[in-house]
Amino acid sequence: MNSENALAALPDSQTLKSLGLTEADLPQIAEAAKPLQDISPANLHRYGGDAANRTSAFSSQLLDKVRNSDLDESGNKLGEVVKIARSLNLEAFSQRSKVPLLGPLIDKFKASRDELVQKYSSTNSQIDQLMRDVGQTQAGQRQRVAEYEQMHQIVREEHRELGIHVAAGRARLAELQQELATLAGAEDPQSRLRRSELDTAIRVLDKRISDLHLLQHAAEQTLPMIRLIQANAIQLIEKFSTVRDVTLPMWRNQFAIQLSLADQKNAVQLANAIDDASNALMRRNAELMQQTALETARSNQRGVLDIDTLRMVHEKLIQTVEEVRQIHRDGMAQRREASAEIDRMRQDMQQRLALTTQENG
Repeated sequence: MNSENALAALPDSQTLKSLGLTEADLPQIAEAAKPLQDISPANLHRYGGDAANRTSAFSSQLLDKVRNSDLDESGNKLGEVVKIARSLNLEAFSQRSKVPLLGPLIDKFKASRDELVQKYSSTNSQIDQLMRDVGQTQAGQRQRVAEYEQMHQIVREEHRELGIHVAAGRARLAELQQELATLAGAEDPQSRLRRSELDTAIRVLDKRISDLHLLQHAAEQTLPMIRLIQANAIQLIEKFSTVRDVTLPMWRNQFAIQLSLADQKNAVQLANAIDDASNALMRRNAELMQQTALETARSNQRGVLDIDTLRMVHEKLIQTVEEVRQIHRDGMAQRREASAEIDRMRQDMQQRLALTTQENG
């Protein structure tokens, strides 16, 4: 296929549009068609193989970065915010000692004002660390936004290059089909050999063009996905800004207020804990007494062997005997069938061997 024939076989504007191309891409289509002069299957299988290399290389590079910095970092960071919101409260100060009755009194002496202030200092340090982590996550997401933009450009170029290879492949395929048609009816050895080569080349190239077209469609689907992921990253950046500027300062104020309410809450809970312990002790003793008496009576009235156990043993014994007998009957029937089948195969083999001998004679 020389240059003039290549240009004559190139697709029209409607076909170019369906592949995301324009007439300005015609020279590159003609250039991409040049390697197809070699119609050997090995060459046709490799056609267009370099079109997606840049996207694959960039994706591998991006995945290396994401894997090294923890793929779920953003989700974990949001989960950390929720976790701290639930755990960093002062309810731990109201936890009671396990010592009955006197435990709450001991806890009351422990829950001094100094310990509350010390606990708040630890909480404040955790909030500061969280703010630093959120800042690092924001910086990482900003980097991802730039990488997604670069990836979007690479995938767009891949989509265009795949379209160029599809157009060039279709042009060359049309030429091969036309050449095959001109050889129809020619029975000389050279024509038959050429038809065989053309038929193989058409099948291989048609499959390769179809694969490249599918890759182009996949690239086209990837473009909006990248934009969506990029938009999500931008929203996360905005969300973490809200967390740093609004949520965490609000936590500081609320924890400070909770410090003042902790003493009052402990006093109320102390009185209730004493009453609850007394009532729980008496209820538990009554329940234990009833449970022990009932279980003792039931155990004394129970027989050594339950009738259900004896019934189950009887049924299993009868069932086992019947199943063993049935297995024996089935085995005898199968052996009879196998013997009849062997006789039939022996007769069939003898008949066929005899027929072959007569024909050879």
